[in-house]
Amino acid sequence: MTKGCTGCKRTPVRAVFSTGILRRNPGTNFALVDLVNLGKTVAREMRVQVFDWSSGLPVALTLTPCNTTTCLVSLAPGTSNFVYADVSNVQFKYEVRITRRSVNRNVILNVTGLGEQPTLTPQTGNNVLQHGLVRLKRRHGCK
Repeated sequence: MTKGCTGCKRTPVRAVFSTGILRRNPGTNFALVDLVNLGKTVAREMRVQVFDWSSGLPVALTLTPCNTTTCLVSLAPGTSNFVYADVSNVQFKYEVRITRRSVNRNVILNVTGLGEQPTLTPQTGNNVLQHGLVRLKRRHGCK
């Protein structure tokens, strides 16, 4: 049973990872999130969000291909996928957050700032590899 819950089922512990606030390189048009499931038997699910912090408050940006501000990405074993947000209208700073089960040791998460189409060149300063992501909080609760 989860601490503080009476008569409830335990839900999985979730971990929230953040790039921290990134100062947008003027050449950065897209924030790309690459997700990889290196596991061999279990599918994994992650939630991705991108926020524009230019006003001092978080404004959620729409993610593609989900066309929503929160994108749920399911990965079969041994597969990869990506989502991205258009950050070309972000004046100063943005942040990427990824939520996943904290026990997903076979999952790799990387964030890359990309230039304009069609080249989509990675931009200096807007890239955060998995080891650079900051763990914000652990969440678990009752169902």
